[in-house]
Amino acid sequence: MNQEARFSRMEPELRKANLIEATLVCLKRHGFQGASIRKISAEAGVSVGLISHHYSGKDELVAEAYMAITGRVMTLLRDAMEQAAPTGRERLSAFFRASFCAELLDPQLIDAWLAFWGAVKTAEAINQAHEHSYGEYRAILGKVLRELAQEEGWEEGGEHFDADLAAISLSALLDGLWLESGLNPGTFTPEQGIQICEAWVDGLQAGGRQRFCVQTSSC
Repeated sequence: MNQEARFSRMEPELRKANLIEATLVCLKRHGFQGASIRKISAEAGVSVGLISHHYSGKDELVAEAYMAITGRVMTLLRDAMEQAAPTGRERLSAFFRASFCAELLDPQLIDAWLAFWGAVKTAEAINQAHEHSYGEYRAILGKVLRELAQEEGWEEGGEHFDADLAAISLSALLDGLWLESGLNPGTFTPEQGIQICEAWVDGLQAGGRQRFCVQTSSC
């Protein structure tokens, strides 16, 4: 039985998973511009026509691959936080440790992510996938930062802690460290990356929260 016949008999979700994995391989190897449907079909061992049966084109396939890989990342981060002590600070620490684990610092993952980001402004389907995943990432951080604010009593005295704004700041720090570590691993160790993020939270607790606080209208 040839590869395509076997592929056609797979369950629909398994077929899509196989195509997504082939797409990731091609993105890592060729970048977005070089990862053509023909190369992806060759990697998956199927015809171009079979891919066209499932997807309108490369943009849609790459967007689904983007959502699949971000889904894995989000699951890893959530699982780490759920296993931590039920305090905002401990959950943040677990988030940082997971962010710098070997799986997320895999150079091949960095290559695929760079390919995704490079395509965000050129393909609407990929832009939408990016907006969704980045929004989900910020929401996770915002939720745990709100938990920290409540535990620390930061909203007493007529102040409102803007956890969404703080989440944007922290996610920018994490993204920058993650990319630098992936592109140049010798710059700092994963442990130092965690230390930098912990220092950000230390600064928040020591008074830096004021940068994200506004007076409520009741004051």
